[in-house]
Amino acid sequence: MKTHWLLAASLALTAPALTLAAEETNSITTPDRVALTLGDSVQEMQTRMRASPIKVNSYELPATEKPNTLAVDYTYEIENMQYIITIVNNYVYKIKKENLDK
Repeated sequence: MKTHWLLAASLALTAPALTLAAEETNSITTPDRVALTLGDSVQEMQTRMRASPIKVNSYELPATEKPNTLAVDYTYEIENMQYIITIVNNYVYKIKKENLDK
């Protein structure tokens, strides 16, 4: 009985944290109402975002995704939203967005 109670309590405590995760998307609209989509070049991203990233992080992709490939994450915070744009081989590879108001 204690095991069931502990499991229920741990799920209740972690459930709110699970809802705060960033969601992956194919495109976002920049503050200037211009679309940024997967496959755009890094130069297009920098021009369209019109802001400096608050953080830049480079790392090697997992071998299961693309072995020996460098990825660079650019993190932007604009109007209570956080965007993490991953660049691989000079093109937008992944876009994650998270509402910071949650």
